[in-house]
Amino acid sequence: MNHLRHSISSYRWGRFLPPLVFLIPILFLILLIPAISARTLAVEIVVATVDNADMLNMKKLSSRFEEQNKDIRIRWKIVDESVLRLMQANDSKQGKSQYDVYTLGLFEAPIWGSKGRLSPVPDNFQSSKELTNWIPEILDGFKYGDNYYALPYYGESSITYYRKDVLEQYDLQIPMQPTWRDIEGTLEVLSRVSGGKKGKLCLRGKPGWGENIVILATMVNGFGGRWFDEDWQAVLTEKPWHDAIDFYLSVMEKYGLEQAWNNGYSENLQAFLNGQCDIWVDSTAAGGAVASGEIYPNVGYASAPMQITDKGTNWLWSWGFAVPKGSTKKEAAWRFVKWATSDDYHQLVETHYGIAQVPPGTRYTLYRNPSYREYARFADITLEAIESADFDAPSVKPVPYRGIQFIQVEEFQQIGNFVGKKLSEMLKQALDDGESVNLDRELKRMSEFVQASHNIAERLRQKGLDAY
Repeated sequence: MNHLRHSISSYRWGRFLPPLVFLIPILFLILLIPAISARTLAVEIVVATVDNADMLNMKKLSSRFEEQNKDIRIRWKIVDESVLRLMQANDSKQGKSQYDVYTLGLFEAPIWGSKGRLSPVPDNFQSSKELTNWIPEILDGFKYGDNYYALPYYGESSITYYRKDVLEQYDLQIPMQPTWRDIEGTLEVLSRVSGGKKGKLCLRGKPGWGENIVILATMVNGFGGRWFDEDWQAVLTEKPWHDAIDFYLSVMEKYGLEQAWNNGYSENLQAFLNGQCDIWVDSTAAGGAVASGEIYPNVGYASAPMQITDKGTNWLWSWGFAVPKGSTKKEAAWRFVKWATSDDYHQLVETHYGIAQVPPGTRYTLYRNPSYREYARFADITLEAIESADFDAPSVKPVPYRGIQFIQVEEFQQIGNFVGKKLSEMLKQALDDGESVNLDRELKRMSEFVQASHNIAERLRQKGLDAY
């Protein structure tokens, strides 16, 4: 009987076992289908960005975004800054864009927005509560008309860095708001009492609208100058331009580094960290690099120098993320942009890479963060510099343009590069060749070039064509 029961049981299991063997894989596949479908049907967005540490960190952390947004996948296009600018400029003119997110600055965003190349920031991203989290001077730089055309990822202004241990050694101080003459006077005393061992100044000399022009333009503003009058007539032959460039050449000849015409931001940063200069006027972005150096306990901070006015004497710059008009995946792209510029992303960076790696200059939350304030002695002066930068009134005289160290017109890249090249040549002539500079002649030539560039660009705009 037991044998019979066993046989029946075996028969029953043998009868039903094959279907179960086949059913288990089928059930497993059924369970996998939602995950496979979600991955297969996910929208792919292409993010074009610059090859730097911040963006490489973001690429690594973007897996968190994809985990939270399973309907979106990200493909990254990471290139050099000069390649990125050209690549995006060409792409923005196409009906259908290759890229869904651009990385661009205060210069491009309003210009491209005015031409219909960018999608405005969605209204639901602009709630009154959300807007209060942004530093308005940075956010407003991305505005044209009533619309924002990018959300800022990083922001900066300019300040004065100095070796307070060196100055204290000779009973010297720099006021919190120095003039350029204060800087010169301090350097003169340092050089004299140290027998020429101290009293060195780092200012950008490398040519380019993003290099020596950022120093020159803010210096010209401080001396009371401007690029154009209210009728868009170039005014580089006016006295403030002469005074500013004459001062720049003179102070660099006396206190600048050797071959200063080759030095940009990176070169001067290293020189300051290595103790080769005692005073350095440059970007607030250097604060983190200086804080990681051995000299950090001996570094003091002051506002960027003014002269007859403080209007337009500290610059304003920001990198942000925008969505091109030609993107077919705007909703997904803006979702990524919102995440990448949020306080939550800042917290993610702090957790994984430390507070020093959080992108500065865009949101008030960072400057209220106790960890950041403990780490960054330069936090308050950085925020003050950004908040005091007036993008709409960069000169003591009326101007027809927006912008401080640059002006938001297409032709400025050409204008800035030409003037920057001329300034670098004059600096080399004064320092290396020992020749006197015919400044009036050079200013006349620069002013004529600036006017011609603007006139050509304006004619092209009137014909509905891109100027550059």
